[in-house]
Amino acid sequence: MKIISPTRVTDSTLISSTIAEDDYAEWSSATAYAVGDFVISIATHTIYRSLTANTNKNPDLEQVALADPLIADPDPVNWQVIGATDRWKLFDSKPTQRAIAAENINIVNAPGVFIGGVAGINISANNVTVSMMDGVDEVYSRTIAMQDESGVIDAYTYFFTEIAELSEFVLTDLPPYSNAEVTVSINREGGNVSVGQVVMGPVWETGLTFADGSGFSGLDFSSVETDVFGNLTRVVREATTISNFEVFLDAGQLLTFRNRMRQLRGGVAAVWIGSDDQRKAAINYGILRDYRVSYQTPLYSVIQLETQGLV
Repeated sequence: MKIISPTRVTDSTLISSTIAEDDYAEWSSATAYAVGDFVISIATHTIYRSLTANTNKNPDLEQVALADPLIADPDPVNWQVIGATDRWKLFDSKPTQRAIAAENINIVNAPGVFIGGVAGINISANNVTVSMMDGVDEVYSRTIAMQDESGVIDAYTYFFTEIAELSEFVLTDLPPYSNAEVTVSINREGGNVSVGQVVMGPVWETGLTFADGSGFSGLDFSSVETDVFGNLTRVVREATTISNFEVFLDAGQLLTFRNRMRQLRGGVAAVWIGSDDQRKAAINYGILRDYRVSYQTPLYSVIQLETQGLV
């Protein structure tokens, strides 16, 4: 099993992106805003919607006040946070909120630390290329086809089987260069591409997963209510995946494992990888829900891990 701990992408590390940060006009202290107006903040890369008619009510400062228990909450609250701007949706830990562009999305990030793994979540594209530059030298390049052709086994299925689109990828073999630039290019010639999340970070390998994969189940946040006449009222919301990993771990690594799990508690996002093969549905970008040692011998232990995907 492998775990990618995401390295934070900031203004200083993001070298370039083909996604412009022009979703709406930038907030201005001189502009009179009506209810329902949208603005963006370049400083925090956030989209806001006006809840009141207001002038010179800085939405970033309002959010600071709302988050600080020592500052009285604004009354009224003038702005609603909608989410990250398109340019920064790729790094906001909300994979269901996708950035969309024609034909290509290309980002270059210089994290300043060793990056061993790159993952893409909730992607719609024909292919993805990940490359690494150390100065002027290209030290890594991989292209991943985002189609599952495993159902094509003969001439008939070649012509009549629908090709499924793969929505995620993971690479865990990037070479150890601490000052390199990592480029991720998501491509579809003649069509739109969309990306929910791009994650880069160091890779921690821990034990072996049973059957090189994981068990999983669905968690749906939708609601369905039935009245006394049997009529259904549906409210459709996002859904996510619960992944269950069974890991065989050397007994001498138990303390290291426990310490690492403590670092990932409290809703810290990570990429949990039971298999690098995305067709096995053993990749989950999410949070740790539970872990326990279910069996132990003097030589090895069996650990049960449960993670919940982010939405």
